[in-house]
Formats: sequence, structure tokens, C-alpha cells
Amino acid sequence: MKFHLCGGLDAPDWILAEITTLGKLSPVQINQLTLYIIQHILEGCFDYDNVEKLISGSLGPSDLKACIATLRFFVTNAAKFDVDEDTLSRELQQLGLPKEHTDSLCRPYSDSKGELQEKFLQECLQLPTLNIDGWQVRIGEGKSVLLHLKNSEFVKKDEGSFNGLVYLAEDKFRILLQELKMARSMMK
Repeated sequence: MKFHLCGGLDAPDWILAEITTLGKLSPVQINQLTLYIIQHILEGCFDYDNVEKLISGSLGPSDLKACIATLRFFVTNAAKFDVDEDTLSRELQQLGLPKEHTDSLCRPYSDSKGELQEKFLQECLQLPTLNIDGWQVRIGEGKSVLLHLKNSEFVKKDEGSFNGLVYLAEDKFRILLQELKMARSMMK
């Protein structure tokens, strides 16, 4: 079964295995653990001692770490794939998590969804935009295409700018061109 939570793919096997472990926790513990995980993502601090006190007696250390990893997977993927609270709740229940537990996870997630998405956007790799400044076809032993790339963003003189050359064999160029055309049509 495909889940929005997993980017339109099947849920990983390790997630399915840990659902029963999450079921051993109370909804209050799930809620507090989710709050700690969200705080860790946003602020970078995680108080493992408080988490151990919160869960004391319910799980062993390895099961606790597995629960933390599972809840972090749910929170980060839901934010990255822009999953709304209702869809998240429904999909977690389809995975086998009890309704009370899903509600305890969804409340803190929905309260901080915007902040999480903003944080992930700040952390994502961003490359400068490149434009094809010119091109030429070279005919010889094998046909090839030479692309001249330039950084299209305004760059200060002391920082320098990117200028590069890319050599592509004829078949690779045709594949690139076809994929760029498909991407353009999908964007329209």
C-alpha cells in the first residue's frame, strides 16, 4: 500500500515492525515524546534523560531508541511531504497505530508543521541557477555537444562566478533534451 507519509511509496519494513512497540506506550507518552522530537528538530537539543524518565518501565533502552526513530520518521516525513493532519492520522491508523496514539502524535505535529517545513527548507541544499550560455556540436570520431554554462545570479566581482563546460555524447544529449522537455511539459 502506498502512503503520502512515505512519499507515495510503501512503508519501510522497520516502521511496520516498530508499530507494535509504539503501541506499548500510552498516548500521553507518545505526545510528550513527539514534543521532544519536534523540539530537537527545531532547536537542536534533546534531553534523553527526561525521555528515559518519561518512559521508565514501559520500554527497554533499545525499544526506546526505536520508538524515537519511528516517531522522528513520522514527523519529518509528514512535514517534508506536506501531509495534513487528517491524512497523517488515517495513514498511521492504516499502519496499525491505535487512534488515541495517532491523535497524540498529530496534535503537536499540526501545531508545528509550518515551523518544521521552514526549518527543513533552510537545511536543504541549494545550488546556484545555471544557464546554458551557448552550445556547439562537434563532429569527429563521435558526435558530441559542448555546452557553455554560466551562473545566472548576480555575483560580486571578488566572489567570482561559475563558468563551466560540459561535453555530452550525442546519445546522452538526446536523453537530456528529452527529459528537459518532459519536465517542462509537467511544469505547465
